Amino acid sequence: MKGIAIRIAAGLLVLAPGSQIACAASSSATGVATASIVRPLTVTADADMDFGTITHAPRQSGTVTVSPGSAGASYGGAAGGICAGTACGDAHSAHFTVKGEPLRSYAIQLPSTVAALPDAAAAAKGAPSLQVGALTLHSASGTSEPRLDAVGQDSFEVGGTLTLPADAPAAHYRATLTIMVTYI
Repeated sequence: MKGIAIRIAAGLLVLAPGSQIACAASSSATGVATASIVRPLTVTADADMDFGTITHAPRQSGTVTVSPGSAGASYGGAAGGICAGTACGDAHSAHFTVKGEPLRSYAIQLPSTVAALPDAAAAAKGAPSLQVGALTLHSASGTSEPRLDAVGQDSFEVGGTLTLPADAPAAHYRATLTIMVTYI
């Protein structure tokens, strides 16, 4: 009975109003939630990449390159433009306009390669797809970290290299180039 009385007395001490255990100090704090809303980032294709009208020597491969920031194309291997030199007027890089929050930096993501598919008639005759690779870009504000100007605009160009296999048949080829821009 004495053991029970000691336990009850100890329990009452724990619950007593002045005890440290019963009156543990409480604390509270407040925090703040914030949000910043910026204009959405948009990209618009202003001009498609165009390798021009090309010819190449029979049974030989070649390449055609359009570079951002320059007009015309350069040719490698057995490929060539149908006009003299590299001044074939219709060859040019793709041009894009970006709009968004003024003075914000953004990133441009390019695919590593894209497939240029032949028109339906050439595909039915077995024409292969062609590869467009070595995609490069040049931004009006700089290629390492493009930045929107004070009104929220920038532009960039994308160039690349089209690889022609030996004996590529005459056809019209088209590739879809998907570009992604994101704020950083």
